This record gives sequence, C-alpha cells and structure tokens, in this order.
Amino acid sequence: MTFPYVLRAELLKLRRSKVTLVSFIVFSFMVVIVGSFLWMMKNPAVAESIGLLGQKAKLAFGGQPLDWPSFLALVVEIGGMGGLLMCSVIVSFIFGREYAEGTAKNLLALPVPRCQFVLAKIVTATIWFGALTLWLIPVSLVTGLAVGLTGLTGAQLTAATAKLLGLAGMSLCCSAIVAWVAVETRGYFAPMGFSIGTLMVASVFGHTGWGPWVPWSIVGLYSGAAGPVTDIGWGSVAVIAATLIVGTGLVASHEVKADNSQ
Repeated sequence: MTFPYVLRAELLKLRRSKVTLVSFIVFSFMVVIVGSFLWMMKNPAVAESIGLLGQKAKLAFGGQPLDWPSFLALVVEIGGMGGLLMCSVIVSFIFGREYAEGTAKNLLALPVPRCQFVLAKIVTATIWFGALTLWLIPVSLVTGLAVGLTGLTGAQLTAATAKLLGLAGMSLCCSAIVAWVAVETRGYFAPMGFSIGTLMVASVFGHTGWGPWVPWSIVGLYSGAAGPVTDIGWGSVAVIAATLIVGTGLVASHEVKADNSQ
C-alpha cells in the first residue's frame, strides 16, 4: 500500500516549510492583539500614559464585559472568519505549490494512483489546520492570564474548544473549493483572491436570510463574526457537506484527467 508513503512525503514537505511556522505566529499574533485591546480597556490610564489609543481599544472590544466569556467569544470569532481565511491559505499552499514550483509534472508521472495524492494533501491540510486551531487554546490561556482575567471555568474552556474545532471542520469543508481553484489555475494567487472574495460573500449574506444557505456565511454566523451567533441547522450542515463533496470531487477529477505536462 503506497498511501502511507505519499502521506509521509506530504508531511515532510510541511515540516521543512517556513510557512508552517508563520501560520502559527500569525494566529498567535491575532489573539495577542485581542488581549492587548482588553488590557487597554482594563488599564485606560496606563494605556494613555504610554501613548496607546484606549478609545480604539474600546471600540474594538465593542463594550463587552471584560471577562473570560467575552474574551473567548472573540477568540472563537478569530477561529471563525480568521480561521476560514487561514485554512484557505493553507489549502492554496498545499495544492498550489506543486504547480508554482514546477513539481506537479513529477507527481503525475509517478506510478501511484493520483487520488492518493489528493487524499494525502487533504489529510495534511487537516492535520496542519487542526493543530493550528488547538494552538489557539494555550495562547488564549496565556494571554488571558497575562491581562489579569480570573474566574475561568472548565465548562467555558471546553465549550470554546468544541466550537473552535467545529468551525475548523467547517472551514476545511469550505476550502475544498479553494483546492479546486488552486489546481485548476495552477498556482497560489487565484485561490488567494477567491478566498478573499468568499469573506466578502460571507459578510454580505450573513446579514440576510440567505446566510444559513451560503457555506462561508454559515461559518461566520456560527462563530458570531458575521452577525449574532447562530446555531446551525441540518440544512446548513447539508450545505457544508455538499461543498466538501463537490470541491473534493472537482479536485480528484482534475488530477485524474491531467496530463503530466502540467
């Protein structure tokens, strides 16, 4: 069976890439920024004395209580729309790098079923983005303690973790279309542009009745980033699942039919 070797090769590429480290730094930075706004709200006099803009921090925090539930809610929003964009970047990199670096033709020429390459890349993206999502938890704990938050309960942390993992799963399903754009256009830039476009779509439809039927808006609604936090129904679950199936099918079809001149 060749799949374990194909997956190992994909994971080795990931380990040796600097993009992996950068992704963790970016996610950490977003949480620290939220924590810095919270700190400025808790210490307005000190913030103003050292030249920080306390009013902007107040606007950014939206007047919410300065406690763990509010902070974790903002972290969940980061894992929602921020995670959707980061997941798209990850998938664009994993699927598009073979074309950008000119190695796609080498993969296509190997005596290995091409669907195994697609599956290995999907598994690699899942491992990468899953680890990135879980990384938000310790970073959030350290940041929250650093700014002086107290009273965190196990139930609050468990609920936030479960929601982050749920959002990660949705983002991965939505990014299947991004993977298809990457292989169809043979590079990074088109899927990146497509990903930015989906954020705009999520924002627009998230404030309409169509939000629960648009995959990217569903992520925004469930996280609270595209409007009031909304529990998704079975219809939205079906939309997310259909996005995964269609996107994966398009990628597999492209790779199976592609000639090795690509």
